[in-house]
Amino acid sequence: MVRILMYHRIVPDGTPLESSAIDLPLSLFHRQLRMLERWGFTSITFEDYRLALDEGIELPRRPVIITFDDGYRETYDLAFPVLKEFGMRAVVFVLGDRTMTANDWDIPLGLPQSPLMSDSQILEMHAAGFEIGSHSMTHPHLVRLSREEAWDQVSRSRMRLEIMLNSPVTTFAYPYGELNDLVKSLVTEAGYRFACASWSGPPVALADHYEIRRALMVANDGPLRMAFKVLAPYRHYRWLWWKVKSAILRDLTPTRVTP
Repeated sequence: MVRILMYHRIVPDGTPLESSAIDLPLSLFHRQLRMLERWGFTSITFEDYRLALDEGIELPRRPVIITFDDGYRETYDLAFPVLKEFGMRAVVFVLGDRTMTANDWDIPLGLPQSPLMSDSQILEMHAAGFEIGSHSMTHPHLVRLSREEAWDQVSRSRMRLEIMLNSPVTTFAYPYGELNDLVKSLVTEAGYRFACASWSGPPVALADHYEIRRALMVANDGPLRMAFKVLAPYRHYRWLWWKVKSAILRDLTPTRVTP
C-alpha cells in the first residue's frame, strides 16, 4: 500500500514557525526522511504509480509518495538537497501563473510573504527525476468560483506547466484541499490522472484517483507520531474523524426554509 505524505514549507532551524500546519524545521524533515529510510520505504512519484497500473512496472515493497504544495523556494533551497542526500524524489505542486513570485494567498491569513521557486529551479528539480504537478493558476478557492473560472484555473495551469517543462503534467493538488463534485469533474475533464486532496477522500490511498487523501506532516511530529502516520490505522482514524466532523457541521448549518 502506498503512503502519501504532504509538506508545505521547510524552514531553517530556529525560524519562528508562522503556521504549525505549514512550516517544518529542516532538522525535523531530515529526521523524518531518515526514519523512512530505516523503515524500508522507497520514494516514488505518481508517474511511477501510473506506470505500474498501465504497464505493469513493479513498485518497491514499501512505496511512499512525498508531496510538496505551493512551490515555496525553501522546497528547492532546503528540501531538495536533503531528498537527494537520501536518494529520494518527491512530487512538487506549483502554480501555472509563473508571474507569481510569492505566496500572496497567505496574506489574508496573516502569514508573511515567502518567495516561490523560479522556473529554472523547477526545471532543475524536474530534470533530477522529481514530478511537477499543478496547483492551479493562482491558488484560489476553486469551490467559490464559477464553472468557467474554475475550468481556467485547472486547465490553463496544466498547459502552462507543460509548455515550461516540455513534459506531460498529469497530477493536480486542490488549493486549500477544497473540492466539490464540479471541481473534481473539471480536473478529470482537463486530463489529469491523479488529484490530491488534504483531509478528504477514502482512507485507503489511491482508492479514488481524484480525491487522494494525504498525511499532513507538521512541526510536532516526533518519532511516535511519524510512525503512526505511516501506518494504515492512522488513515482510517483521520477518515473517521473527517466523517464525524462533516456530519456535525451539516447538523449545525441552518436549513434554508423556502417561503
